[in-house]
Amino acid sequence: MQNLKEILRYLRALHRHRYLFAFVALVVMTAIGAYSFTLPKKYSADTTVFIERNVIDSLVRGIAVSPDINDRIRVLRYAILSRDLVTKTLEEIGSDIFTKPVAEQQGYISGLIERINLRIRGQELFTLSLIDQDPEFAQKFVNTLVGTYVEENISAKREETYGANRFLDEQIEIFKTKLEASEDKIIDFRKKNGIYFSVDEGATLANIRELEGQIEAIDLNRDTLLARKKQIQSQLDSLPETIDMVSESADGNRLAQMESQLNNLLLKYTDNYPEVIRLKSEIDALKKRLTEPDSEESKPERTRLTSLNPLHQDLQGRVFEIDAELSSLGARKLNLQKTIAKRENELREVPAARKELGILVQERDSIRNIYNELLGRMSQSEVSKQMEIGNKAATFRIVDAAVLPEVPVSPNMMKMFLLAVAGGLGCGVGVIYLLESMDNRVRDVSIFDEIGLDVLAVVPNIVDPVIAKKAWRKDLMVAFVSGGYFLCFAGVFVYEIYLR
Repeated sequence: MQNLKEILRYLRALHRHRYLFAFVALVVMTAIGAYSFTLPKKYSADTTVFIERNVIDSLVRGIAVSPDINDRIRVLRYAILSRDLVTKTLEEIGSDIFTKPVAEQQGYISGLIERINLRIRGQELFTLSLIDQDPEFAQKFVNTLVGTYVEENISAKREETYGANRFLDEQIEIFKTKLEASEDKIIDFRKKNGIYFSVDEGATLANIRELEGQIEAIDLNRDTLLARKKQIQSQLDSLPETIDMVSESADGNRLAQMESQLNNLLLKYTDNYPEVIRLKSEIDALKKRLTEPDSEESKPERTRLTSLNPLHQDLQGRVFEIDAELSSLGARKLNLQKTIAKRENELREVPAARKELGILVQERDSIRNIYNELLGRMSQSEVSKQMEIGNKAATFRIVDAAVLPEVPVSPNMMKMFLLAVAGGLGCGVGVIYLLESMDNRVRDVSIFDEIGLDVLAVVPNIVDPVIAKKAWRKDLMVAFVSGGYFLCFAGVFVYEIYLR
């Protein structure tokens, strides 16, 4: 409630001092408006550059080496706003700043760099702009600065590629000479010391382990052959060297066949084998029948012949074969043992010359690896050079060059107009508030109630109709004049903003 009374109080005060309020507001608006027209006009020229990534750059990735576009974007602000590039641009457009003292030149260039605005939009676009009082200078400077940067960027990339090629050529020649020298040193060393190989201790140990494994295999094979020989020898001892061949009736032939079949089975099976038992039984029965006494008339005519036992000869041949194989295995084992002894002797007595030869070979291999790596890098560098010559890598392309600006960007007349209106109204209200704060006259009887005093009477304000009519006309004239002045004031700004 108290705040509402205060507001009403100042509104009444504003009404009482309405002429002063209108005067102060119009004067302040006029002063701010006049000041805005005295400010120098500044124009903005900007150009847009597109960062183009060529498809060939992706196709040759891993084969060629090209500068990373992300690295270029990171240093773009420092490169394009460098003092050296700005100075070159001013020299190219023929600026007269270089006719002035050095200190003034440095100050001008520093201020110019501060007025250059660079905006990077992602990784594809960047915009460079300059605000200056001279629109032609702003346009020419921005276009020349961007053009110079793009040209120097391309030249720097090419020079960097050519420099890499030259460096690789030099290094390849150097390491080629070193490789040849190391090869000659190894050849001379071999001839001088009569050494044509270097001892590899790891390989020698692996060879010894392999030879020992072969000896173990020979021993196992030898044990197997001895067991077979023992078995065959036992069968050989049980067989006669010769057999009697009786030529009589068919029973005699059958007996010989059965004995031969039995001998063959005994080579594979034991005496408890069913077939062996059966054959033995039949042979015994047949022999018994042949040995029984018969009448002289019934005895068949017999012819007894003696010959070598073929089964005995077959088993004897197998024994000879096993002996020959055992002899071969023994000779092979002896050779392997000699080889192992030789390798162990090499490990125990590695000559110093062979160690030195190993060091020379290591140095030669190291130089050869670097040389081969340089040859591979040279191929990549050659592809990169061809890409830069053909401008196939990522490049900067000017897609929107700066045009001559015709509309100034500073001062902003719309903002100045709003500032003038707000400033005029604010100053008018401020003056009225100050006057009301300094006025100690009583204009409302409610103030006596607040301090506890009784009001006996109030003299009413008698309004003269003639005076009231004159005041109304005066108010109307002041309002008309003020409104007309404000419309003219606003019209000037509208003309400046929209029509020029």
